[in-house]
Amino acid sequence: MNYSNIPTHEVKKIWVDMSKKERIDLINNKLSESNFNYLEFIKVLDAKNDGQVILSLLNQMSASERGTFLLDLESLLKNQIDNGINIWLEPIGDKNSLRNLRGIEVKNV
Repeated sequence: MNYSNIPTHEVKKIWVDMSKKERIDLINNKLSESNFNYLEFIKVLDAKNDGQVILSLLNQMSASERGTFLLDLESLLKNQIDNGINIWLEPIGDKNSLRNLRGIEVKNV
């Protein structure tokens, strides 16, 4: 089945009407109330009015751990706050030492 043309959930008006600080505080409160203390592993950097929540990981995780962790976290936020929320990790620069030695630089937009 092709899901590319299916519209995504939009956030509700109450989310849009909140300030950035109110949205971040709401997310942090829900995360601290959860059975699994997500705040030990992440920091909420931004919560945009379109539902995008930007996170920073505080601890390194393998790709498989990170994927499961982020899916569980997004599911919690969608169920507890708003179904239109989508989480994103903060973009980070290239840490590959071989590319850095060759002088190749990858810039974030």
